[in-house]
Amino acid sequence: MTDRALQQANAAFKQHQWHTAATLYEQVYEQEKSPKINHLLVRSLFEDQQYVAAKSVMADDWNSYLVDTDHFELMVQVLLKNRQLLLVHILMATTGVTSSKIDALLEQAETVCRQSTHFQADYQAFYQLSAHGLQQQRQAFEAGKQLPLTEWLTAAKALLTDPFVKPVIRVSLLQLMQQLKLSETVKFRWLDDQDYQLVPSTLQPFGKLPIVQKLNQQLQAEIAQNDPITQQLYQESLQLQLTLLYPFIERAISSPTEWITRLIHGDISVSREPAAQFSVAWWQQKLALIMAEMTGA
Repeated sequence: MTDRALQQANAAFKQHQWHTAATLYEQVYEQEKSPKINHLLVRSLFEDQQYVAAKSVMADDWNSYLVDTDHFELMVQVLLKNRQLLLVHILMATTGVTSSKIDALLEQAETVCRQSTHFQADYQAFYQLSAHGLQQQRQAFEAGKQLPLTEWLTAAKALLTDPFVKPVIRVSLLQLMQQLKLSETVKFRWLDDQDYQLVPSTLQPFGKLPIVQKLNQQLQAEIAQNDPITQQLYQESLQLQLTLLYPFIERAISSPTEWITRLIHGDISVSREPAAQFSVAWWQQKLALIMAEMTGA
């Protein structure tokens, strides 16, 4: 059945019968999730104007679209049809790919975005996201990724120091700027409520920071005997703590051992005195309050 469907799909593909090809490739893909079938299915879905479905299938094998220019251009076309403008800019920055075709497609997509009837409302919603609660801020943050880069940067740079923007949103904006390799100086309000001048392109990616790797190793050594669910809960808690502390994690965590011990066992002190400012106890209490708001606890 698979061989026959593949032959029929290939024939439809060659004849540009995109809907038929997509339907048949979907049948094949259910049995054979190979990069080649993924590419053929995505191309067929794209040409059949099934853009959301094309993006969903493409996400199954994202890295296979980075191996050559043709597939990279297909990926960009699919993303642009899904209005993922910022993601395309990030891909261009992180991969170093240069393509006049992609530049033209991106410029055209941004022009179309600016000419849309809802552009000003979308831009304003992103720029003023601090007026809302966490859930609406998250929604505006995600919607903002569909804005042209110039407008996104203008708003994002203002939001980095807005005290009413939730910390997780501020740090997420900064991480996107790091991925964009933004080489200009920006101001960023950290968890100590101070503004710092940073050049995003000089920041290390979160996952590559030695302190992050060390803390993950330390945690794993401590919880190796726990059940998988408990391990996952501790790992997720640590990752969120570290994300919120980015990019100055080491300013808060001078002792990974002490940090992990307190994360697992809590406050073992019987003292009722308030924690000293910027101590491990103080930081973990502050983070606990932020995380409780995020989870609705």
